[in-house]
Amino acid sequence: MSGENKNSGVDPTIEVGLSRELGLFDITMLGIAAMIGAGIFALTGIAAGIAGPALIIAFFLNGIIATLTSLAYAELGSAMPEAGGAYPWVREAMGGFFGFLSGWCCWTAQCIACSLYAVTFGAFLSELTKSIPLPQTLLAKFFSVAIVTLLAYINYRGVKESGRVGGFVTVAKLVILLVFIVFGLYATFRRPDWIKAFTTPSFFPHGFAGVLAAMGLTYIAFEGYDIIVQSGEEVKEPEKNIPKAVVLALWVSVSIYILVAFAAIGSVQTNIPSWMYLGKLKEFGLIKVADKIMPLGGFLIILGGLISTVSAMNATIYSSSRVAFAMGRDNYLPSFLAKIHDKNRTPHLATLFSYAIIATMAVLPIEVVATAADIMFLTLFILVNLVLIVLRYRRPDIKRPFKVPAVPWIPLAAIILQLIIGYFLVTEIKHGDIVLGGTALWMLFGYMIYAGYSKKEIGKKIEKEVRTIYEERPVEERFKILVPVANPVMAERLAKFAEIIAKSRGGEVILLNIVTVPEQTPLSAGMKYVKAAREFLNQIMNKIDVPKGGIIKIGHRNAEAILNTVDEVKPDLLIMGWRGRTFRKDFVLGSTIDPILVRANCDVAIVRFEIGESKKWNDRCKILIPTAGGPHAVLSAELARDFAKNGEVTLMYVGRDEKSKSIAEKVFNETERPLKGLKVNRKFVISDNPVNAIAREAKDYDLVMLGASNKPFLKNFLLGLFPEKIVRRTNKTVVMTRRFVTLKDVIKPKKN
Repeated sequence: MSGENKNSGVDPTIEVGLSRELGLFDITMLGIAAMIGAGIFALTGIAAGIAGPALIIAFFLNGIIATLTSLAYAELGSAMPEAGGAYPWVREAMGGFFGFLSGWCCWTAQCIACSLYAVTFGAFLSELTKSIPLPQTLLAKFFSVAIVTLLAYINYRGVKESGRVGGFVTVAKLVILLVFIVFGLYATFRRPDWIKAFTTPSFFPHGFAGVLAAMGLTYIAFEGYDIIVQSGEEVKEPEKNIPKAVVLALWVSVSIYILVAFAAIGSVQTNIPSWMYLGKLKEFGLIKVADKIMPLGGFLIILGGLISTVSAMNATIYSSSRVAFAMGRDNYLPSFLAKIHDKNRTPHLATLFSYAIIATMAVLPIEVVATAADIMFLTLFILVNLVLIVLRYRRPDIKRPFKVPAVPWIPLAAIILQLIIGYFLVTEIKHGDIVLGGTALWMLFGYMIYAGYSKKEIGKKIEKEVRTIYEERPVEERFKILVPVANPVMAERLAKFAEIIAKSRGGEVILLNIVTVPEQTPLSAGMKYVKAAREFLNQIMNKIDVPKGGIIKIGHRNAEAILNTVDEVKPDLLIMGWRGRTFRKDFVLGSTIDPILVRANCDVAIVRFEIGESKKWNDRCKILIPTAGGPHAVLSAELARDFAKNGEVTLMYVGRDEKSKSIAEKVFNETERPLKGLKVNRKFVISDNPVNAIAREAKDYDLVMLGASNKPFLKNFLLGLFPEKIVRRTNKTVVMTRRFVTLKDVIKPKKN
């Protein structure tokens, strides 16, 4: 959107955004509409045959697991609202193959979910047209492919479902299900022996394994809370209303699912257990039960299923084609998928390829389609929970209007639970092993595309956007420090700062200068600035006395050029200068530094130099490290060692009362490990205002080093409070450190 206002006559000082008109009720209904769909109409009978009466427990437990993942969606959606969903989140946070894998799974999951809706539509419509002298199975498959073809054509033409139609569908299916529940409960409690329906032969006829298998099969029915998250920019008080709406919509849906299951199992009287009767009827189970307990019951359930599946298919064809379009645009898939039809203005080729997958899957049995969709969504949800953990460790500074409590334990619990139900899904469901094998082959095919095409094309795209036009680096491999430089005064200070660390570790310093040109300007236009850039680098390199080198790149964006250099040079440490407060509301530290902190595969130090004359650095510095523990604080201590070999380091912990002292001791012990042999002081301070306490203490030190931390007393470190207050209140040099934390480090932290 950044280029839309150029020459438009809009005052650039006026902030433009979406009108926030959706309240808690609006987005809760949006979520309910997405979650109560084809799953309840088609999968209830099949799942009852697998879990027995314990299907009620399966739905309840699925609600709990889905809640854990929905909270991850709520946090990531509030922290990265521009991303729009799981694929861009994973791509931005983890990149590489994980970024591709998330998109591949997201695209496939949406396509297969659409196939499930198509299979349900075909089965229900075939029930209405039994009088046609053709096998019902053949009719069902014909109707499935036909409706998918029609809706794909509608999407190709660019016709969208109106809001009124969507609202009608939601109300209609809710009314039909509530009527079914009322009649079902009435029929159940009229029976004096109704409890036998839930205890014959037992509540768990297939054991708890049957419950877990049913959970896996029906888990797709609870997917849909992401729609609430993606509407965040239009929601009033999103930080409060989005998490509430996610939980409300999910548990209203869970309650309806439980009541439908209870009514279906309890109301029917047959010579075999009612759950077994439902299982034998499969996707027609709800229809046959409704016929027995209410007037026009079967017709109403068919009607509800048809209107629900048509709406869901239209939405998933749209969303799946947009994922394929985005992957083509990002060079994860062939770029022709990102082409837009000249007349219809739709991604017609992306729609065509999505349609091919949907139509192919629609001819398979419903259990196979549901299992395949569940496997894909489970994989995607596991990736989302991993991203939540990784971003908490690698990017604790992101503003999070909503935060999941007890990270990493809650997302880890979600991952483990989803792996468990996934295991029982493929081992207990009929043809589950075959579906798993097919899914594995599909994943392997995706990996082959990534390795043989995507990786190379992404590299080519970066080369087009960033060009190296000068490079001179030391031959020997040492501890490498990469220092992007631009402003002459800041450049010299950064180089001297890096020199201290390089001398201490026997390392080298590589200076990077970036010549930026506008997006619409070819990179070749920047060649005329190369001579001046080279002279600038040589001037800075001559001022430091360690092995050094220089790189000049031409690019459209500083952040991409720096990240490109990080991938090429593979430095141990990246040092960047920071001038202070940014006035951009969409960035914390700035449009260059923010992406670096998220994506750089190395340790990062951000330096705001002292105000006034340049500091003559030596190894006798007095350094203050306010700490709350964690890997980022340990990195601060490692850097402090380079500057205070003959000086002293003070570790400071700010607590609210004396009870915090025991926590402070643990934090001090962790942070102090890299400082063995140095003069180290410990300072425990009680204060309700950590910012003021740190600012006062900083006056007596040469350097203030802070590891980015998600601990309580420093939770506002990079949310605007620390940069604006601490930096403004002290003229000392402030260094913020961010440790590069891999997934392996998160699971098994390094010992210092």
